[in-house]
Amino acid sequence: MTTLLSLLPLLAIVGLTAGLLVSVVTLLRRYQHPRRILMRAISSASILAVLGIIGIVPASLWWVPWLLTLALTVGVVVACRRLLVQAPPAEPTKREAKHLGGPALMNLATEVVLYLALLGIALVAS
Repeated sequence: MTTLLSLLPLLAIVGLTAGLLVSVVTLLRRYQHPRRILMRAISSASILAVLGIIGIVPASLWWVPWLLTLALTVGVVVACRRLLVQAPPAEPTKREAKHLGGPALMNLATEVVLYLALLGIALVAS
């Protein structure tokens, strides 16, 4: 039982990092609605903030959060460039249609509030 509890932080980091990488890959591969791109960027930035606040990354791996930040930035740039130079698919599949539609504004507002709360926690903690 204690072994499972000692692995909990590692499992949380693996889960958060996997979620972040899924968002980055989706940004790189799919044509998406602009608000969906914004929501993915904000939620991924929130994950990066949580990883930074937790401080679980060892000092010798200082470059890992920066690598994830670079991957997120490249994903957002590629997704925005795709919006500017390509037309959306004429007959999208169900998965493509889901990405072409904008997210609900309440979901986007929730992401913004969570990100600002994490930023406030980080400022208070420092």
